[in-house]
Amino acid sequence: MPSKTLSLVVPVYNTEQYLRRCLDSVLLEEISDELELIVVNDGSTDSSLAILREYQSLYPGVVVLIDKENGGHGSAVNAGLRAATGRYYRVLDSDDWFDTPGFLRLMARLPSCLEDLIVTPYSQEYTWNGTEIRYDYPYLDHNRVYTMEEIDWQEGMDYFTLASSTWRTQLLKDCGLQLPEKCSYVDMEYNLHPIPYVKSIRFLDFPVYRYFLGRPEQSMSHDVMLRQTPMHQKVLCRLIDDYAEHTESLSPGTRRYMLLMIYYMLYTHCNLLCVYNPNRRRAYRGVRELEAWIRGRAPEVYALGGRIPYLQLSRRLGYRNVLLLDRRAVHLLTELRHRLHRRRGAEQSP
Repeated sequence: MPSKTLSLVVPVYNTEQYLRRCLDSVLLEEISDELELIVVNDGSTDSSLAILREYQSLYPGVVVLIDKENGGHGSAVNAGLRAATGRYYRVLDSDDWFDTPGFLRLMARLPSCLEDLIVTPYSQEYTWNGTEIRYDYPYLDHNRVYTMEEIDWQEGMDYFTLASSTWRTQLLKDCGLQLPEKCSYVDMEYNLHPIPYVKSIRFLDFPVYRYFLGRPEQSMSHDVMLRQTPMHQKVLCRLIDDYAEHTESLSPGTRRYMLLMIYYMLYTHCNLLCVYNPNRRRAYRGVRELEAWIRGRAPEVYALGGRIPYLQLSRRLGYRNVLLLDRRAVHLLTELRHRLHRRRGAEQSP
């Protein structure tokens, strides 16, 4: 049996409220011959598994069901990759959905694509208040094929995310992608680990992924991020390890891109440790220990940390317990910084 064009993996854990919207946005008659939809039930305790079995019976030859014990998002992505037979591979979280016209356009283009990575815009949907933020990659040209060297990576530019990326399946398998189990923020490793192996990137300027934000239990919420700071640091350290392992063989463009992604995550982690953690003494002890490890493992990443205000001051004060700014001030400054970055990205667009 010939392989499908796309293996689309949907990790599912207790999302019965959103699951039908997700599946209905991609199960389209026009592309049923080209789509392998791998739904991975990751130990759900609600009715998610029953819904997945219903769709499997309705779409034989399209929906592949994997039912497994709970292992977290990374475990489900790993299971989907092992089962994938399509030429390309994408992940769609089960509380998100695809823009159906955009997905049809993507499926029409993929059969003629040969690139390692296909990048498309995506939107963040704050459905609780009806707002949307779209990420367009204004520094890339529609239908142009790039190498990592042909993109001038600068601070403020958006990196390629789970929501924007369609990977060549064999590249993910060959690079040994294996995400940690029962750990949040593994999408950052999914985004970065394959990058040293990427030779070509095609940008298609139409949105596909619609990323649902606003549920309090999501890992992007500040309260959840604070509780999960150890997981955030675990993934950050794995990213730095990835960079350190490949640094001697990286091209200049790939090195700049990997450092940019790590810098963004390190900036967020410093917020978690230095601003949001109520135990200041423990937080700054954690910063000191993390900095010592980074300095020995990846000196270039340590040098980048000197551009982060919290680390600058921490180093000058010997990592003593200090309060830099209250949370509201940090929110305002962070939003201003994001606006400046978006404006700079727009100015770099052709």
